[in-house]
Amino acid sequence: MVNNQIHEVIKSKGLTKKFVCDKLDINYSVMSQFINGKMTPSQSRLIKLSKFLGVKVKDLYPNAKRVIHYEI
Repeated sequence: MVNNQIHEVIKSKGLTKKFVCDKLDINYSVMSQFINGKMTPSQSRLIKLSKFLGVKVKDLYPNAKRVIHYEI
């Protein structure tokens, strides 16, 4: 299982998973699989999620061996 901080970041922003899913057009069950480490978001979806939350990709996956770099 991949350790990620998606749920913690969403909570820290005062948002709900449903709100984020609705805004980014992500199925709620798919988001739950991302959070539980059962699925990994595509690169484009991960960037979209991190931009929406106003954080870097490495903030969502702090222990990742490979990090995607981009400008917010």
